[in-house]
Amino acid sequence: MTHLLFRTGMIALLVTGCGFTSTSPGEAVVFSRFGAVDPTCYPAGFYLYNPLTTSVYHVDVKVQKFEVKADASSRDLQDVHTTIVLNFSIDGSKCHEIVKTVGTDFAARIILPAVEEVTKASTALFPVEKVIQERPKLKKEIEDGLKVRLAPYWITVQAVSITTISFSHDFSHAIEQKQVEEQNVQRAEFVRQQAEKEGQRQLALAEGQA
Repeated sequence: MTHLLFRTGMIALLVTGCGFTSTSPGEAVVFSRFGAVDPTCYPAGFYLYNPLTTSVYHVDVKVQKFEVKADASSRDLQDVHTTIVLNFSIDGSKCHEIVKTVGTDFAARIILPAVEEVTKASTALFPVEKVIQERPKLKKEIEDGLKVRLAPYWITVQAVSITTISFSHDFSHAIEQKQVEEQNVQRAEFVRQQAEKEGQRQLALAEGQA
């Protein structure tokens, strides 16, 4: 009888002390037992574990968006301010490696500095006047650089976008002044051409009346 009560008590203790976790599609779960990360990424499902010995980490393996405001300098040392949007995904078969080497805060620890540094290096390849004119080339430089930089962390770059580009106040003012000057030159040239045509018309009219 005593043995039966002991077994019943142990079962009750195990059941009441048992933790559980569930994941949705697009998520994986990683367990760490006694501080050692289990070398397996478990797919979406329902799992029981011992909360006294085990830690649980949920990892989103869907495509995610990460936005960074990155400051850089052009090749001719003009300030360039950009907003970079990165679409990325985590390798669902390697999320345990990410948890073990980086942790779950990989966006702040890995992606953010990578985007900032790659954007600086890529922007420095272009003179400031080409940054907007050759925006697709700058985007490709950043995207290719991030693919190389993030691959060792099992992070796949899906797409990169440059949503905004701006410059220093002084340079922006200089661009506006240049545009105004160009418009004035074009307007003066148009007036000159119109006057020349009118002169030719008047000359032809006078010759016709002579």
